[in-house]
Formats: sequence, C-alpha cells, structure tokens
Amino acid sequence: MKLSAIALAAALATLAAPLTHAADTAASPPALWNLTSLYADDAAWQASREKVIARLPELKALQGTMGASAAGLLHAMQTISDVNREVNRLDAYASLKADADTQVTANEALRQQSNALQAQVAQATAWEAPEVAAIGQAKVDGYIAAEPKLAPHAYALHTMLRLAAHTLSASEEALMAGAADPLSQPQQIYSLLSNADLPWPTITVRGKKVTLDQETYVKLREDGDPKVRELVFHSFYPVYKSFQRTIGAIYVAHLRGVVFDAHAHKFDTSLQSKLSQDNTPDTVYRTLVAEANAGLPTLQRYLKLRGRLLGLKEQKYSDIYAELVKAPRTYTLGEAEALTLKGVAPLGEDYVKALGQHFQEGWMDAVPRKGKRSGAYMNPGAYDVHPFVLMSFNNNYESVTTVAHEWGHAMHTVLDDAKQPYEMSNYGIFVAEIPSTTNEMLLGDYVAKNAKTRQEKIYALAMQLESLRTVFFRQALFAEFELKSHEAIEKDQPLTGEDLSKIYLDLLRRYHGDAQGVMKIEDLYGTEWEYIPHFYTDYYVFQYATSISAAAYFAEGIEKGDDALRTRYLDMLRAGGSDDAYQVVKKAGLDMATPAPYRALVARMARLTDELDALTK
Repeated sequence: MKLSAIALAAALATLAAPLTHAADTAASPPALWNLTSLYADDAAWQASREKVIARLPELKALQGTMGASAAGLLHAMQTISDVNREVNRLDAYASLKADADTQVTANEALRQQSNALQAQVAQATAWEAPEVAAIGQAKVDGYIAAEPKLAPHAYALHTMLRLAAHTLSASEEALMAGAADPLSQPQQIYSLLSNADLPWPTITVRGKKVTLDQETYVKLREDGDPKVRELVFHSFYPVYKSFQRTIGAIYVAHLRGVVFDAHAHKFDTSLQSKLSQDNTPDTVYRTLVAEANAGLPTLQRYLKLRGRLLGLKEQKYSDIYAELVKAPRTYTLGEAEALTLKGVAPLGEDYVKALGQHFQEGWMDAVPRKGKRSGAYMNPGAYDVHPFVLMSFNNNYESVTTVAHEWGHAMHTVLDDAKQPYEMSNYGIFVAEIPSTTNEMLLGDYVAKNAKTRQEKIYALAMQLESLRTVFFRQALFAEFELKSHEAIEKDQPLTGEDLSKIYLDLLRRYHGDAQGVMKIEDLYGTEWEYIPHFYTDYYVFQYATSISAAAYFAEGIEKGDDALRTRYLDMLRAGGSDDAYQVVKKAGLDMATPAPYRALVARMARLTDELDALTK
C-alpha cells in the first residue's frame, strides 16, 4: 500500500538504505508473460474449442448413466472433469489475451467465445447434481468404496449430496439456469450507469479544470490539501445523491433476485445460500461483524492518531484517504521481487527457492501500457501448466506489496497443484486470500523489523495500520451493510435508495466515531454505497476481513519460529479443494467461527497504534 504525508516526508529520506540491500543482487526478471505454454497460437486455441463443442452431445448423453454402477459413475464424472479441464485452459488463454490488450477486437472475441462455451457446457451438464442427489448417499458411498478411481471425485460427489436438499429437479434446475441471465441484469445495468452514463462534474484544482470521474476521484481524494479533498468529496457524491432513487431501485431488484434464488433452492436466508456453496458456517460471518464492532474503540483510537499526524483540528470523512507517510524512493521490478523473497523467508528455504525460480519463468505481465486491464490478479491458468499474474508495476511501494500479494496466490496454486489431482485442486475463496495477505504481512513486518531509523519505523507502522483499517474494518462495514440489506428484503420490509443510504450512514458514523467526535460524517456520504460495485457480488468481501485476521495469526506465529505452525500453514495451501475451505483452515489450527482470530487482529492493531503513537510524540 502506498502511503504519504507532507508532514513526515522529510523525515523518511533514509528509508531506502535497508531496502536496497535486499535488491543489490536482484536479476532482471521478465516483465511479460508467455502464453504458448497454454496454446501455441489462436489457431490451436480454436481447434481445442471445436473439440470441446464436439463433445457436448456426449455430455448430454451421460444423463441417466451415473446410478447403474460404479463404472458408470466413474465414466460420467471423469468425462465431465476432462471437458471442464480443457474449458478452464481455454478460458485462461482467452482471458489473459483479452486483458493484456483490451483494444484488440480479436482478443475480446476469444473471451466471448470462451464465455459462451462455458455456458454451453453448464447447460449440457445441468442434470449432474440432480442425478447424484437421486442416486443417494448410501449408493454413492458404496460405489466410491468399490472403485478406487472415484477417490478424486469423492469431495465433489459429497458436496452435491450435501446440497441435495437444495437441489431441484433437472428440469427445474435448467429453468433456474435459464433465469440466471435476466437475474443478473441489475448488475449489468448498474455497471453501465456507473461506468458510462453518470454525469461527472468539472472542478478546478490549483487553477486546472478536471473532470471528476471515478478514476480522478481516486487520485484526488488522497491530495495533501484538505480543502481539495473536501471539494472532491462535495463534488463527487452529489452525483450519486441525485441518482439515489434509481440506483436504489437497481440494487433492490438485485437483492430480490438473490433472495428469490435462495428461497427457490429452499434456503431460509440468502446468507445461508451463498455460504453453503463452500459449506462455510454463517456463524463465521456473524462473528466477524460482532467482533469488528467490539473492536471499534481500537479503530477509532487509530483514527484519532491519524488526525493528529495530519495536523487536523477536525477530522472529516473527506480526510479518510489522506496519506500519512510519503515513500521516499522508487523500486524496480527486480528490487520488488528481491524484497519479497526477503520478506517471505520465514516460510522456509523451499518456498523461497521455488518463488525465486518462478519469478524468472515468464508467468507475469507487469508492464503498464495503454489498453491493458487495470488492477491486478492471479489467474490459475491450466492445472497442468502454471498460474499467471497480471499487474502494472508502477515503481512505487504499492506495486511492491502487489507483487508479494499476487505471488502469494500463485504459490498457493503451485503447492496445491503439486499435491492434489485436478478434481481436488479448486480451492475456495475463503482460503484463497489468506496466503496472499500473509505474504503482505510478512513483507510489512520485514520492513518494520529492518528499519534503521525512527523515521523508517514510522513508515512501516503506518503502512500496516492503514492495511488493517481498510482490509479488516472497512470490509466488515461492507459485510454488515450487505447483511442488513438482504435481511430487509427477506423480512418483506420496504427498501428504497433513501433507506439504503440511512443504513450505510449509520454504519459509517458508528465505525468512524462520529458521535465520539473522532471523525465528522456528513449526511451526504450515506450515498457511498452506490459507488461500491462489490455489493453486486453478494457476501464476498467479508472474506478479505477473515483472511487478514488469519494472515496475522499465521504470519506472527511463523515469524516467531513456530515450525509446527509453518508446517500446518503450508499443508493448508497444499490441501487445495480436498475439503471445505473452512475445514482446511480449521485443520491448520484456526477456527474462523470463534472470536479468537479477530480479537488477535484487533490486539495487533492496538499494539501497532501504541508504537506509532509513541514514535510520533
């Protein structure tokens, strides 16, 4: 995370000293990926796609064959698995090409063909779960016992059986699959409105007129001048305020679709429906929200410290993104990778050696350029190839942390694929963000531990505290807003854009200590929920908050030399999709349905706040 502050900039000029040592011998890594490991060219991709299309009748013909014998069940499961394996490979190539240059129409055409093929395969196999449910637990378990080759499919089969009570008939599931597109339209409408049709205002900043769209808002909200920040907020959010009724209707339509799907599949709540896919107890979600609220005094104490460091007499919500510490240097990609290797050293020699080798193997596209997709991600690629990383390396510290984060995902995939068969390699999102965030934690702790001066220590602590604020508390706030919004629909309560803004405003004020005089939250900012697209991916972002809690637990324990914990952690990564993600984490020694991990994270934040407070008095 990139942090800066005019007040402390001069004090941080020596930060480069301890960091360059890690990068002195850094090799120049490749900055572009090589997709020929997936397919030689587009023609080879098309040939593979045609082969999959030719197998669609074969998939449909499997219907009704699974229950006759263990051999029949194995043949059907393996055939579906083989097709899905190739579909995943096709999608990886198409997605990576399209994201590398969004200006090339042919690349987007590949992506659209890939999406269409996935839909065709889903339709051709829509009968699978209902048929497994009809076969029943006893018969399926008997077949698994009789046929050892069914072992890789056991988890998928048991998951389908677990969800049998929520699985409709084949014809009903086909009908629901057909309804998926119209039910997704509110999200598409919101995306078009928010990204293309909102009338952005023009403001003047230091004599220069700028259009305050979303991209400019993100840049200017960090401005060092509090008057500019307030101008930005007072100009940006009235746009959403004027569309509050419309965006409210769009989101409520989305919520009704989600609740309809949950009730159609015989779930009591949409939360149960969403979490059931990974078999995550809803107590995890509710415990997170409760413990985040219990930890608000610690958050608010940090916010008070922010206000003091920024020199503000009254801290406003428009100051929330003001950067505390200016990073005094830039980094090359080689330096970032060398620093990451130093940071993750507690994970062991084998992990560091493998990561260093993979850095050199052309798995990443890190070059910023026009037409390239923004942001960063890890694509698991093909099971029998390797993962790929997309990012735009901008020579700042935020880019360094992105390298550590995304390669945490990549190493998770590497360790998983080396241990698990394809059928058991698809790990859940509940565990996916833990290794990436653990790598970030280890990197941050390394920087703090190796600080040579008081000023360097201030920088390191500020980085970590801001990460805890945004990844734990902000995502918990989002999670609480989602829960309240969905529950209102489930209780048949009327819900409008104005109602949603009131819910969100109450949360903003409670989390940020408006009543305690910590941060002033104006009524206008209740509309911020309209700006956040994540709410259309229901009950997703809470996992960032659970993951950073787990990451803090693992990082701190491993750094203290707990070899048994490190072994359990690496075994967790190797477990892949061999069990429910919640159980995979629990086997590593952490039950995310209990208060303990969240209280440990809040305690970490309190400790770091104490350190930063003492250093800056």
